[in-house]
Amino acid sequence: MEALWMVSVTFLSIGYGDVVPHTYCGRSICLLTGIMGAGCTVLVVAVVARKLELTRAEKHVHNFMMDSHFTKGIKIAAANVLRETWMIYKHTKLARERDHCRVRMHQRKLLLAIHRLRDVKMERRKLADQANTLVDLCKMQNLMYDVLSEVSGCRGDLEKHTNSLQQNVEELREGFRTLMPLLSSTLATQNASIRHLLREREEQAVTWSMAGQDK
Repeated sequence: MEALWMVSVTFLSIGYGDVVPHTYCGRSICLLTGIMGAGCTVLVVAVVARKLELTRAEKHVHNFMMDSHFTKGIKIAAANVLRETWMIYKHTKLARERDHCRVRMHQRKLLLAIHRLRDVKMERRKLADQANTLVDLCKMQNLMYDVLSEVSGCRGDLEKHTNSLQQNVEELREGFRTLMPLLSSTLATQNASIRHLLREREEQAVTWSMAGQDK
């Protein structure tokens, strides 16, 4: 039971320390159990994160809905700014008696509406940046696909050129193989003719020398 408790605690990466192995075999088993537990934990976290992550279509739909929501919020905030501006103008310029309490209240509401308008614009800008990032990633994927297709096409052309070069090299080898016996035969015939000419000249020289001695 203590061994099972120690293995389970080590596998779950808890490590209470109440049970400790003393032999080398037990320590090695605990080490392998801890490594397996860490790997299983990483796999579980990766699978859960993959399941919880939105797909590309879901991200586009979410961005579209959030963009429409922020657009509506900007319109509402702008309408509030215009309304509070009109109310301030009404209570300061058009009213016979100026009510300072209402003017201050509408001024506070105007400031709140302006801050709300700025916040909504900032959130919409962040959403646009995220959407641009997604679009850039899609463009990068398309660009990488085009580059890979071009590389594969160039690889096919390179293979064709290498095959043609190999064929040319084989033809040259065969030509050299057929040329060697021809060269050897021509050299042999030339050597034989040269030897024959040398013998004839030697014989002529001998005959001329003998004829000179007879005279």
